Amino acid sequence: MSSVISDPFGGVVVSVFLSILLLGAMFVQLYIYFDRYPKDNIWLKVFVIVLFALDVLNSVFVLMWVYKLLIDNFGNLEAFTKADWTATTDPLLAGIMAGMVQGFFAWKIWVLTKNYYYVGVIVTCALTSSAGGIATSIIGFLVNNSVDWNGLRNKLDAPSLVWLIPAALGDLIIAVVITMCLQRAKGSIRQTNRLLNRIIRLTMQNGLLTATVAIIDLGLILGVKRQPYYLCVAFILPKLYTNSALSSLNARRPHTQDIGDEAGAPTTPWNSTEGHAPPRSQGVFISVEYESHEMRDARNQKNVSMALSDDSDTPEVKTCTV
Repeated sequence: MSSVISDPFGGVVVSVFLSILLLGAMFVQLYIYFDRYPKDNIWLKVFVIVLFALDVLNSVFVLMWVYKLLIDNFGNLEAFTKADWTATTDPLLAGIMAGMVQGFFAWKIWVLTKNYYYVGVIVTCALTSSAGGIATSIIGFLVNNSVDWNGLRNKLDAPSLVWLIPAALGDLIIAVVITMCLQRAKGSIRQTNRLLNRIIRLTMQNGLLTATVAIIDLGLILGVKRQPYYLCVAFILPKLYTNSALSSLNARRPHTQDIGDEAGAPTTPWNSTEGHAPPRSQGVFISVEYESHEMRDARNQKNVSMALSDDSDTPEVKTCTV
């Protein structure tokens, strides 16, 4: 005989476990980042620390909610019929983290393309999604003690649309634009092309994954009225964003690696040491997904590339036209 609370809270507990596992992956990503890239600009380190702190805070609130349900209200089935303020913090933190990550990728696309249109659309999606997430949590704070899950869901329909649709749209645009840029960056060097293909697959997977989870979350909010099935994916979504950002940063060649490697060294604008000139170079480098690869064919300068000037402290970025 099944428990009266197993539907849908069994799936919610599994979602909580998965979110904690993803938080553990975030700890590993954070260690790798600070171990391999100690020379990153201070603003990038602050971005990573803030993102990690929000991720931990999100997990703390989720665990507080689970503790209240399973320990403080043990045997009290009424506690499962209403939301708690700790659970309603999830849209707020998820919206902020998604906006930060999308803004970060918008900056990366700006470095690659110098295209105001793409960047403007992505930033608009990021800001709208963050505002929708904040609005969703505010409404949840105001009514969580006075309505059941069905009543709460009815009040969250509109803000959830503002939160999750721009989030999914922004993720898809980011994946498509970066993929287009990397496809155009391919040249005659087989080793570089293999790396670009790997980065393209990773970019598409991350973008499609976060967009798909956001759409599923929205579908459960709008489609399932009586029970909070949307919590089965809601707690996972912010973890996917943070891990996506850190995995992209950690895809670069470590600072400690020899500059003389055949594949080239990291010389992108966002991983040079602040206040110090980047290494002098006589070659042309292709800059994609935070990695630089030495180009032996001068014709590949039209691709996404970066040429280091002998008398300049900052590299000249050659953009990708998409």
